[in-house]
Amino acid sequence: MNSPSSGTSERTPLIRNVGSTNDNNRTVDFSYTNGDESKISPTGDGKKSFLHLSLQRSASTFSDAVSSMRRIGYLGSMSIAVNSLTGPAMLALPDTYQRSGLIPTTLVIIFVCVLSALCCLHMSNTISKVPGNSNFTNDIGFSECFRYFWGQRSFMYTQLLFFCCITCLNVSSIVDTAQVVDTFLGHWVPGGSAAVNFRWTESGMYVRLINWNYETCSDEMMITGECVPFLDNNGMLFTMGYAITLLIFLPMALMDLKENAAVQVVGFIVLLVTSLGFIILFFQEGVDFVDGDVSLWGTEWGSLFGVVLFNFALVVAIPAWLYEKEPDVDVPTVVHSSSILSAALYIVIGVLGATSMPYVSQNMLESLMSGAFGTIMQLCASVFAFFIIGLGCPLFSVLTRMNLAGSGLVSHRTANGLAVYLPFLTSWVFYQGDAITQLLSWGGIIFTSLIAFVLPLLLALHALDVCDDEVAVAVYSPFSITTKKSQQTALKVLLVLAVLAILAAIFGNVFNDDIASLVEQMDKH
Repeated sequence: MNSPSSGTSERTPLIRNVGSTNDNNRTVDFSYTNGDESKISPTGDGKKSFLHLSLQRSASTFSDAVSSMRRIGYLGSMSIAVNSLTGPAMLALPDTYQRSGLIPTTLVIIFVCVLSALCCLHMSNTISKVPGNSNFTNDIGFSECFRYFWGQRSFMYTQLLFFCCITCLNVSSIVDTAQVVDTFLGHWVPGGSAAVNFRWTESGMYVRLINWNYETCSDEMMITGECVPFLDNNGMLFTMGYAITLLIFLPMALMDLKENAAVQVVGFIVLLVTSLGFIILFFQEGVDFVDGDVSLWGTEWGSLFGVVLFNFALVVAIPAWLYEKEPDVDVPTVVHSSSILSAALYIVIGVLGATSMPYVSQNMLESLMSGAFGTIMQLCASVFAFFIIGLGCPLFSVLTRMNLAGSGLVSHRTANGLAVYLPFLTSWVFYQGDAITQLLSWGGIIFTSLIAFVLPLLLALHALDVCDDEVAVAVYSPFSITTKKSQQTALKVLLVLAVLAILAAIFGNVFNDDIASLVEQMDKH
């Protein structure tokens, strides 16, 4: 791995060998572990040499210099957290409210919000228990934390799971952003969007240039969200929207988290402004809480947990953010504030959208961008989708690269290849095809459930057994859960609730149609 002075490494590993020298036939090993100077000791006889003590002071000075360079304050922290928690799923909630009802949907959002926040705080607390890291002065990644408490095998497993989890999310986001750009071009640019279409025939590969615009869509298709770019074209597509997405967001993915935080602030502001715009436009459409299409309890609950649960995956950003944040940024404050704000946006947008638009489609974002509900709503939805989905792509790449390179598993260059160039340069082959979409969706569900919920709680429970260090993050504040036994009980309860929620989401996705048919038959009787 590159040295700190090279400027190419984003992380300081848990253990780094500084070097060794030979002084009068005495071998002196200079290394530091977790910033603890007591670990530095000569392997030969005699007292510490002057050079040895100088290296200690130099390491300490370097650590202080790195700490002073951090620039992610409260605004940047809130931006990264809220942008990780919200996304295009927010505009799928009006349909969810109409199908699953006001009370069940709201309760599930609140439950998942609390569960996600506690998982984040437990992960933060576990990272702080690594020796010498009570103030998050060392760069301990997601997998690195597992290596310390559970050994090398867990490190490798979590590296694989983390990479698969974030890559599935990233590929889906890149394709979604490209479709958003193509949708915009299809409506506003003369001639619409263009694409190079690759098809395999009996005589070999057939390549052609095709165009798409809204003239191919009926009014009904636009209202129902079925007017999707290049939907009827077979083969693989490299579209103009994908090329624009590549040019804009790939350079951002090569930034470090500090540099990316400034971009995330822009996305956070866009999220707040466009959300306010949606609220105003929904009221203009006419909100009807009495005779609207939202019942208290709903009729279909199969996909309820699936829609909500896997959007609260803030845990993936926690380890990298802890190291990059300003020392005075309070962890529980950021986690609680961002979780509450995100849940509030989900509830408000979901309820108002459901009560103002009768028979809203599941693909509401496509419906809004198509112009079926007016030009202002179309522009608002297009800006929302481009910034909120698009800015998630470089953030995913940065987090993946930091987990790979920061632990010393691969070099910075290799990490860039896997985390940045691989998803950005290959995702275009997934632009078409329901099978691939389903595969990515299920991969995201399975890997996210492990990375964001189950594994952080299991690690916290194990760390509680093997480590008696003082708690650095107040997980349950203002409640007093301080004894080891009470913390173990609380963690076991959270783990059971997380597993039940995940099983409900998976079960609902698999048997959603059967559940809906059963409910319909029960209503007839």
